[in-house]
Amino acid sequence: MAETETGRAKLFSARHFMGLGLRYARFHNWKRYKPKQCIHRFKQQFGMKPQTVEDVWKALRDSDDPVVRLPKTAKPKHLLIAIRHLFKYHTEADLATFFNIKTEKTVRRWARQYLKRIAHYLPVLMGSIHDNHDGLIFFMSIDGIHCPIEEPRPFSKKWSSHKFGGKPALNYEFGMLIHKPQLGWVHGPTPPGKMNDLVVFRSKLKAELPAGRRLIADGIYASETDYISTKNDLDPKPISKFKDRVLSRHENFNQRVKCFGIMKQKFRHRGMGEDWLEQHRLATHAVCCLVQFQLNNGTQRLLDPYP
Repeated sequence: MAETETGRAKLFSARHFMGLGLRYARFHNWKRYKPKQCIHRFKQQFGMKPQTVEDVWKALRDSDDPVVRLPKTAKPKHLLIAIRHLFKYHTEADLATFFNIKTEKTVRRWARQYLKRIAHYLPVLMGSIHDNHDGLIFFMSIDGIHCPIEEPRPFSKKWSSHKFGGKPALNYEFGMLIHKPQLGWVHGPTPPGKMNDLVVFRSKLKAELPAGRRLIADGIYASETDYISTKNDLDPKPISKFKDRVLSRHENFNQRVKCFGIMKQKFRHRGMGEDWLEQHRLATHAVCCLVQFQLNNGTQRLLDPYP
């Protein structure tokens, strides 16, 4: 732990975050365990290695964006609250018990504040879609995921998800750069019963694509041949294998995102008011940001599309 620049939050090491997280998880004798065991137990509680938490803290601390930048009085505990909230998606009462906090209101405040900071850092990691193609024609794959939610009121079939047997959900479209492990596009939430992946593409990404650039996707996008290449029987064997690997790689990323409880458990929006969709969008961006940090530091990897 060290303090460097005036007006900035303190710096904390991966070991500091690991010790703090393990003590809250009731592993008070964590120093007696081997480092690999400590890292494994920390990851079980927070969904990532301590090094990633250090990377996130440093990035937020050093940001010049006032929405992102940590205040001078920032505490590591508050970042861990937000990360565990995203990973486990336990109730606020459970989070309060875990972190020895008296009120659920306090947990909610810190979780939302730090979740928002993480979410607003995502554009820095993604960059601009117009600068990410590096001269390649086929530079990105796209696919959508559905996230379950409580039934919104009034009832509407527009929230119905075919992936969840007609139960309510939200849809997000992700674009993954093919030539490097980087998220290049995210859009949502949209109602899956009203807008399938193809409709989402036509409503937003189609107009944003750089001229002359194309995408790789699954069969639902087959009608957009001027913009998207899908698998077909005319593909030579090497091209067919390449598309398989690109789509499998994209699914790798989707699974990394779905490891976070807030993305795979039913989102509890009752009592959140009219901004619940925005809260889910911020949570999704925060999860994508954390996954991208893991890809950047090598603690998570994607399938290589170029065998």
